[in-house]
Amino acid sequence: MGRRFLLFILLLAGAALSLGSGTARAALVWRPGEGWVDESSGTGLSASSSRDQLEIAKKLEADQKFDDALKAYRALVRRWPLSFFAPEAQFKIGFCLEKEADFWNAHKAYQKMIQKYPASTFFEQALDREFAIGNLFLAGEPQRLWKIPMGPSMDRTVEIFEGIIKAAPYGEHAAESQFKIGLAREKQKKFADAVASYTKILDKYPNHPVAADAQYQIGYAWYIASREPDYDQSAAQKAIEAFEDFIVRYPNSEKVPAANTHIGLLRGKETQGSFNIARFYEKQKQYKAAYIYYNDVIQRNPDSDQAKEARKKVDALRPLIGSGGGSVAALPDPGAASSAPADSSGAAPLPSAAAPAGAPVLNPVGETN
Repeated sequence: MGRRFLLFILLLAGAALSLGSGTARAALVWRPGEGWVDESSGTGLSASSSRDQLEIAKKLEADQKFDDALKAYRALVRRWPLSFFAPEAQFKIGFCLEKEADFWNAHKAYQKMIQKYPASTFFEQALDREFAIGNLFLAGEPQRLWKIPMGPSMDRTVEIFEGIIKAAPYGEHAAESQFKIGLAREKQKKFADAVASYTKILDKYPNHPVAADAQYQIGYAWYIASREPDYDQSAAQKAIEAFEDFIVRYPNSEKVPAANTHIGLLRGKETQGSFNIARFYEKQKQYKAAYIYYNDVIQRNPDSDQAKEARKKVDALRPLIGSGGGSVAALPDPGAASSAPADSSGAAPLPSAAAPAGAPVLNPVGETN
């Protein structure tokens, strides 16, 4: 009775398939361990050996039937996971997923090949493909949920590059992967994490060509951070120090002019507050205080446009100070080192008295409120 019922079900299934595909009949074949297989589409297509299975999968791939090829490669890995052809099949799973634009699952397929078959000749190729996928995600390739784009994910980008480094810590792509992690963290505005990633390059790969870029990028990350209103305002000074280190270490780099430009902008930002306070005191006819703040600008950033204007101001203020109270001789000479103690930034000593009501307030990076 059971056999008759099974035969009846099979006849019904065959009739349904025949009606659904016109005159083309589906080739249903029983494969041990896989069940009923539709050989007409290649779904679950199985051969008697791993070699034959690989040839079947390659033919489907050559015909650009990537979905069917994917199933055939997966069947090989599932049935013959320890065969000589299994590493290639696992690599090809990732390749077919790439062809279908399923880059995240392609990454996972390549990672599986790397982890399961580290001695395979496909090891380096898998790392190459992972690096390419990581670059796609860094450039904005969206993460997908059921093939629906959900926006780019820098966390996934970091995960891909971290997997490359873990698999081959001193391999061809390791140093650059570490650099790309830093770029991804910058895009997330996680500047401290970005700097930590770049610093690892200087520690682990100091002779790699990307080390110079890493040192520059440390300065640039802090530079961007200094412009964020809710970020640690000591970032400006950290950026200046990192750019100065870059110029000392790599004086012949094509990025030296850019580093100098950023240093100038940062120092101008630092002295803008002193310059604004000096102008305020000048308007209030408190010339001695204005003189000292202009002198602070000169000492902090002597080559800036602000310093040029500040020098003109102190020349104009010097005779006014004598008539408005306070000795000219007691004031510091503009552009020369002051004999009085300087603060940690090298600035001339500023008036100790509280600023009058309405005076600009100097914040830690020299901006005014």
